[in-house]
Amino acid sequence: MAQKRFLITNFAYGIGPYLRTTELALALNRAREKARKETFNIIVPWVYGEKQKRIMREDFSAYADSIFLDEKLGSILKTVFYEKETIEEALIRWNQTEEEASRAAHGHLSAPFQVELLNGGEIITIAPRDIVLELARAPRLRYGVAPSYSVSFGLQSEILVEATKESLVKTKKETLLLAAETAQKIEKAQKAHFIAYPATMDYLENRKSVYENEISVPPVTDLPKPYEGTAVTEGLYVTVTGIGGLERLFEDAGKLGLKLYSNNAEVIKGSEKVLPSVLSSGKISLHFARSGWGSAWLSLFTKVPIILPEYDGDDDPEILFNNKAIERLGFGMVYRGESLAEILSRVPAMKTAAQKTKAEIMKKFGTLDGNAYAAKMIAALL
Repeated sequence: MAQKRFLITNFAYGIGPYLRTTELALALNRAREKARKETFNIIVPWVYGEKQKRIMREDFSAYADSIFLDEKLGSILKTVFYEKETIEEALIRWNQTEEEASRAAHGHLSAPFQVELLNGGEIITIAPRDIVLELARAPRLRYGVAPSYSVSFGLQSEILVEATKESLVKTKKETLLLAAETAQKIEKAQKAHFIAYPATMDYLENRKSVYENEISVPPVTDLPKPYEGTAVTEGLYVTVTGIGGLERLFEDAGKLGLKLYSNNAEVIKGSEKVLPSVLSSGKISLHFARSGWGSAWLSLFTKVPIILPEYDGDDDPEILFNNKAIERLGFGMVYRGESLAEILSRVPAMKTAAQKTKAEIMKKFGTLDGNAYAAKMIAALL
């Protein structure tokens, strides 16, 4: 294996963030290769055990010889991640432990450390001097070992401050404001903030920049690929990340002759397991998902309306603002007890809104591909 230097990713909790940062890293390599510059091996914190490895092998099989998993760093990140508690409990823990966890991450990366090759499990030792770049997405820690560029859906500090104005958010204002201060420490360490449009704070019509080094970019996710799976019939798709309260609609699907598909058939009873790329098949009428931007942008690009659970006041306030942004733009809706037939009657209007938003992105940036757009700009800064 040819010796290369490394970039390292830094992300928030959940599946989407580690996938999106890896996609961005690969886009940066493509931009540098096009410019005939050195490409980088990629270090990804290994937070979620064998499940993360399996998902990454499925998604990045063509690049598995250049991606490495760092289990120790993953265990450090996990100490500040939001999981099965309320968001208030998670923010209190984050406020209390961020400095210590950031020191631990910095210390780990400042001495020779071991990583595992995604393809085959080979263990190698990395010298700190070989880490030359950090790519972040809503990071919860400061590594402090290389220049860091944040490419994300918004600023955590801004989301937390705005949450203090919302009656639906149950988290105490003092907790939110302390967490905003924690977020600001991390944000101020970034060389630049690439913020996607549309994204979290686009429920506001006239948002103003928080930092001078903010740069607007298209959605920072890979564009949908053509569906190449087995033939599917007309149906609904459920992305399992948080879809409580929608069970009645899934029961109604059968009555209307619609097939139910999901990324997790064990959780969605009566569904058939299919990868989310099925949204590109033209056979999916609706996409049910929690309003993470990976799911939302996939719906936007494929013009399959996204149906969202109502915000739970104990959840991350980002989800409240995501819901609001999606509804303002019109390519999805929050479920508030409507029948499936009524939701389906709104599909044409939501498809039209998706097309309008895509046209706005193209007019503003000349492309829908935010990863390539941001990667080209970061490559020019290195």
